[in-house]
Amino acid sequence: MRRGFLTAMLVACLSGPVLAQAPGSAPTPPPTLSRQERNFIAEALADGMAEQTLGKLAQDRAETEPVRRFARRMADDHGLKTDRLAGMALRHGIPIPRELSLSARAHMSSLRDTPEGAFDRRYMAAEEETHARAIKLYEAQAERGGETGDFARDALPMLHSHFEEARGIMAELARRPAPPQTQAPPGMSGSSE
Repeated sequence: MRRGFLTAMLVACLSGPVLAQAPGSAPTPPPTLSRQERNFIAEALADGMAEQTLGKLAQDRAETEPVRRFARRMADDHGLKTDRLAGMALRHGIPIPRELSLSARAHMSSLRDTPEGAFDRRYMAAEEETHARAIKLYEAQAERGGETGDFARDALPMLHSHFEEARGIMAELARRPAPPQTQAPPGMSGSSE
């Protein structure tokens, strides 16, 4: 009788979790991150990938050494940050993008099409704006606890440094003469009426 009782208890213990699942489904671990944290990882990962790619483009297209150095730093620093984010994404089952977002691809295309002589200013203006937005995103996340809050707090000094460096380079570029325009401004067709 004792053996029958133990068998019944073992069956009950083992079948409880199985019966609680939908038929044919595999057990899934409980989510450890909130939707907001998952969104932060996905957005920060996409932004980091874009920064790496744009940094590589800028290393090839930059016309001044300060912009080339900045672009190299963006590719390197954001590469390290993206690697950490990818590790978090993998641990928590968050899909890692295989390509740049639509907006990042459009921005990349716009920079590729920038006329010679105007690339540095355009790239640095975009970097200043991008880092200002990233700082807001990371500051909001840093106020939260957990793994993503810790990550955001760790990354903020780097983002602030990038932002300040971008501002300094933009100020330096602003002191230089503007590049000649390659097209007539709108409304200036050259014909007299």
